[in-house]
Amino acid sequence: MRLGRFAPLLLMTALAGCGSFGAVGLGPMDRSQPESDTLPPVASVPIEKTALPPPVTDPNAVATLPPADPNAATTPAAPAAPMTPSVASGAEIGRTDLLGGWTLSSGSDNCQLFMTLTSWTGGYRASTRGCQSPSLKGISAWSLSGSEVVLAGQGGAPVARLSSGGNNHFNGQTVSSQAISFYR
Repeated sequence: MRLGRFAPLLLMTALAGCGSFGAVGLGPMDRSQPESDTLPPVASVPIEKTALPPPVTDPNAVATLPPADPNAATTPAAPAAPMTPSVASGAEIGRTDLLGGWTLSSGSDNCQLFMTLTSWTGGYRASTRGCQSPSLKGISAWSLSGSEVVLAGQGGAPVARLSSGGNNHFNGQTVSSQAISFYR
């Protein structure tokens, strides 16, 4: 049984010999090509110089690059669409109009409200940040009931009801009859 003790050592030695001697620098290697850290040169095309357009100062303007033909006319830039949809007073409100971050204001509280389309008890997931009032801290859901936005807390219990005041501004009252609004 002496061979059993040396079997792992013999196996390891046999496997070590299976590698290429040249790969570990112990034998001859094909050195016909010199080693180099650089790539061979590639045919290049001359680079043309052109002036960049002036910087855009109007945040609603879209910059356009000059045309390839210097004799061609340029077209005026079209104004960009606003990043967030505007909810007009009395307009039909959709769930996607409410997604994202809002500033929430009620009494002396001025904090952040975030609304997503993740299903949650009481509607969809909502959260607040920086609120001092326990009822505003407890907002965890929102729902849309017709044109009314309902902010809800634990177990889906309503905390506040708001309606569009136009121009991405919602006004209403908390369940304790305190004025509340959110806007962006």
